Amino acid sequence: MYISKIAAQAIVEEIGEEIHEHINMMDATGAIIASTNSARIGQMHEGARRIIQEGLPELYISGDMETETTRRGINLPLVVRGEILGVVGITGEKERVMGYGKIVRRMTEIMVTDSIQKDKKRYDQRVRYRFIEEWIEKSSAGFYSRNLIDRGRHLGIDIERPYRVMVLYFRDYHKLSDTLEGQKLLEEMEASIRHEMERCGFPYLREPPRQICLIPKCSDAQMKKTAEKLSGMIRQKYDRDVAAGFDSGQGSGEDIAQGCAEAFRAASHAVTWKEPFYYYDDLNIELFINEISEAAMLEYLDKLFGRDSGDRLGDYMHLIEQYFAYEGAVGKMAESLFMHKNTLQYKLKKLAEVTGKDIRRPSDAVVYYMALAFYQKLHMERTHFPDMAK
Repeated sequence: MYISKIAAQAIVEEIGEEIHEHINMMDATGAIIASTNSARIGQMHEGARRIIQEGLPELYISGDMETETTRRGINLPLVVRGEILGVVGITGEKERVMGYGKIVRRMTEIMVTDSIQKDKKRYDQRVRYRFIEEWIEKSSAGFYSRNLIDRGRHLGIDIERPYRVMVLYFRDYHKLSDTLEGQKLLEEMEASIRHEMERCGFPYLREPPRQICLIPKCSDAQMKKTAEKLSGMIRQKYDRDVAAGFDSGQGSGEDIAQGCAEAFRAASHAVTWKEPFYYYDDLNIELFINEISEAAMLEYLDKLFGRDSGDRLGDYMHLIEQYFAYEGAVGKMAESLFMHKNTLQYKLKKLAEVTGKDIRRPSDAVVYYMALAFYQKLHMERTHFPDMAK
């Protein structure tokens, strides 16, 4: 066991604020690894070294014992699970600090024990994540080594079982990640998803900005039910939205890598088009749109609407979006847009004059559908997930 320097510094600062004295923490060699007096960090504390080497229950450094690296004050060993992990010291006059000694030591031991337990959990989680990453990578081969199977069982993961893949994204991820408060919220939401998955015994992998959830092979309806449960939990606890993508579920459930690729695409679509969830099998044009460069999409839009379309492009796209949303039903479109049908027909005619294509003609409609898909891809992903637009 050991005390991390980051945890040690947090502990001495917290205790120092409570008792208004300088606190030092030394490791098992006697070196000062944390202190409320930053100038002392890294120095060798002779008093701490004596406590460790001689097994002393405590040691007060008086004025005549002071050196350049050892100040007057009380020093006590930190014992966790029967092992001396280090020493805690309180700088000050004997009559002032002796009364704090045992209380501070006990407080420190409790906080150190808690920190070690948290560090172990984080370490165990990293080991689990690394294993799942390796499992996904090797799943496309169609078979697993006995060593990989046994390692999975040791971690409570049955890799021989068929799985489906669900990928989750928190909306506004990048906006939240720009602030400390937002980062804390993301960590809490991720932990909530992880705990729920682990409670159900399902493998989970955090891969920012997305989360990969592996669910024993099941129906589309069950996948949707699981996503709705997780999404509802996040909405209720944190008032945030989640987008989910599901794999096709058509294979044997053993090629996790393929399932991840499918779920990634479905989740990307859900984010871009503001859907709560999306199935890979429902993707059409979206299957290849990610392969088209941003430059090609921009060129397509410029060619169709003109390079000087400027702010008018957004108005055009809103009209096109409404047209496809209502399957070209002018009456319903006009009602949705709060305008007279004649006014709407006029706008559609003007759009045809700008582009040379009439959206009301089936042969031209596909041109507009592609334009709408490109526009949404470019603008919505830049807004919600900048990294996905690259």
